[in-house]
Amino acid sequence: MLPTVLSTVPKCLLFFIAVILSQYKIACKSSLLKVTDPETWKKLAVEKFNKFEQSLYYSSLKRPKNIILFIGDGMSLSTVTGARYLKAEKMDVLGGDVQLEWENWPVASLVRTFNSDRLTTESGSAATAFMSGVKGPHDTVGITGTVKCCECTELKEMERAKSSLMYASKAGFSTGIVTTTRVTHATPAAAYANMLHRYWESVGPSNKQGFHCVDAAAQLLTNASHVNVIMGGGAAEFYGPSDNTTFNTKGKRSDSRNLLQEWKDMQTEMNRKHVLLHTNDEFKRTDWSSVDYVLGLFTPSHLAYQLENQDQPSLAEMTEAAIKVLSRNPKGFLLLVEGGRIDHGNHENRAQYALTETLELEKAVEKALSLVDQRETLLLVTADHSHSYGVVGYPTRDTSVLDVDNTAKVSVNSVSLLSI
Repeated sequence: MLPTVLSTVPKCLLFFIAVILSQYKIACKSSLLKVTDPETWKKLAVEKFNKFEQSLYYSSLKRPKNIILFIGDGMSLSTVTGARYLKAEKMDVLGGDVQLEWENWPVASLVRTFNSDRLTTESGSAATAFMSGVKGPHDTVGITGTVKCCECTELKEMERAKSSLMYASKAGFSTGIVTTTRVTHATPAAAYANMLHRYWESVGPSNKQGFHCVDAAAQLLTNASHVNVIMGGGAAEFYGPSDNTTFNTKGKRSDSRNLLQEWKDMQTEMNRKHVLLHTNDEFKRTDWSSVDYVLGLFTPSHLAYQLENQDQPSLAEMTEAAIKVLSRNPKGFLLLVEGGRIDHGNHENRAQYALTETLELEKAVEKALSLVDQRETLLLVTADHSHSYGVVGYPTRDTSVLDVDNTAKVSVNSVSLLSI
């Protein structure tokens, strides 16, 4: 009957019907994995661990005392390639003659970065995945796949992803977060916050029922007061427009709270050796052996790109300081280090900035390697998602990755850039 009916329909409408039916088919596709169920990822993790424990490689390993996770935000494979070539140029050798530090490590793998409801992830749900081990929905932080972005609703316990950093703190390990972005930004926030929208950094909304969704900065105080080291940017998320601070920038808070002062008061009440840092001079003067808790917010927003950095601690310097504080714990530590502005350089199509930030992440990795006992420390370097950056053309190996393809035919109206 159906073919008979369709035979009377004009061809243009048949095409339209086919499109609608195909969309319906896509909407009805079933998933082989229950990606919205946190238990799915726990079961998969157990299976992976059990399989790994049976491998010959595992038998030669010992359980690490310390873990350092390095995240290159938006550090695609092609970004690593471009950074490798820029490193060679800075060393005055041919492109391809040198590698980045982690490219020489014995174990390498690839990560699938889809989230619970999108094929392409962004930093918030990606950070939830590597900090909590579950897939979360688009534009959320610390949320399981059972809910969606971005309306303010009261979360159930099963909807809150549990961060490994929080587990480590409760278990007695020292913990730290170091980033070149705001400490309330997507990647670092996933270590301590649960938010239905990643951009609720200083102001959380309220719903019609009067329930208030708490912002990331406020959650840092309530959830991460036991995190030993937090360093990066984003001070303006912690105070209001009328508060007097080191910065000549109005704060973003609208609730009259000064969370910087609250953090200091909280640490004082608990009789902790602590320090609140805002300037590079304060950073350099700090005796890291005499403090147990550090909150360093060196800019109102993100830290400056290293190419524009006039007077801020570098990622490597902050990593060194964090390790000096955390490594005093005989039980061990967990440290998250993010080169967050790699992503921003790629977003802005500024290849030199993105590649330089990648080399800054490498410096942080190298600094960590020089400070820890590698026999008892697990170091991981990865990215949260890829980017559109590419190295194109067929240039000779002595060509700068920031230059044009010297083998391409160039006219007055066109050039062939290598980095796009």
